[in-house]
Amino acid sequence: MTTLKPLPTGRKTDQYASRDEFLRTAAAFEMARLRSLPFSDENAAALFPQAQFEVPIGPTGTGTPSIRFVRVDPSHYVDGLSEPLRDEVLAIGNRNEDVIRWREMLEVHRRNRVEITYPYFISETYVTNRMFGAFVAETQYRTAVERYATGWLVDANAQWYQGISNDHRHLEWPMSEPDHPVVQVSWFDAMSFAWWLSRRTGMIFRLPTKEEWTLAARPDALKDEPCVFPWGNDFGRLEQRMNFGTAELTHFAWIHEQYRDGYALTSPVTAFPPSERGLYDVVGNVWSWNWTNDAVYERRPAANRVATPARLSDLGAGRNERLTMQGGCYLARVTHTTLFSKMSHPALDGAVDIGFRLVAVRRADSGL
Repeated sequence: MTTLKPLPTGRKTDQYASRDEFLRTAAAFEMARLRSLPFSDENAAALFPQAQFEVPIGPTGTGTPSIRFVRVDPSHYVDGLSEPLRDEVLAIGNRNEDVIRWREMLEVHRRNRVEITYPYFISETYVTNRMFGAFVAETQYRTAVERYATGWLVDANAQWYQGISNDHRHLEWPMSEPDHPVVQVSWFDAMSFAWWLSRRTGMIFRLPTKEEWTLAARPDALKDEPCVFPWGNDFGRLEQRMNFGTAELTHFAWIHEQYRDGYALTSPVTAFPPSERGLYDVVGNVWSWNWTNDAVYERRPAANRVATPARLSDLGAGRNERLTMQGGCYLARVTHTTLFSKMSHPALDGAVDIGFRLVAVRRADSGL
């Protein structure tokens, strides 16, 4: 592996004991940089009576990309699946016949009410290459994934390699196309984009907590029942509803050969039908970074609870701890494209299947 020179952190030497130590130091630097960036919430008060709003990204003019946000009112959902629903997910076979290994991920010992007491807005789509490109063009930003060589790439035998594919602009076609979700971005890269958008608009944007994402993803009619997908518990026509690991991934060992969704890799962010809330790619296409520490979330009680955002200082991102992500991706088995699928990565990681969407929140609900 190429020797990496760290950004200035006050150390007189770059002789770290391990790659992990280097990345922890880098994450502390990235957190200090993120916390030093100014942002504004001067327009937030005018935002919250609205049902939705749209934000231009980049200089005003023809072809300027924009992103629409839709309101999510305070509500609740049930955390956990029923055994029949879990077993229906596990009954969907794949080429490797290895689905059963993910049985414990789909939790059935919970049936807890999770409440969110504040309103927020969530982006209709993932942030696209075109949107992220406008941010890069204005700020000359270089991603942490590129600077620290933390991007992950997978081969057809499910072997993952880090440090080979690090540039979000140069990926296998069509992944870098303008209307596809940006990938190979770390948690810090996503938050740098969010802070930039906050400064431009006077609103507070950040990544969604795991609970905010889940509430926004679910059909309201099933808020008091276990629910597998954004459209409910219907297992029909999956290939018409999301981009997941289907027969187009010809050489991959774990694919579902019985489905064809039309895409081998990522798809345009509006290629599949939206949810009843108007959100695209709630499951499938790419994983979405969260504002949630994985270890802390796994320790949550099996009891009814009110979910509140963690403080930025408590997330563990500055120590390169694992943060959660939601939604599954174009590579995923069906086990990984449910509303309760689990995935996490260290905050500095990127991957060819990780992107992000944003929420807009009031300062009191921001974790800042």
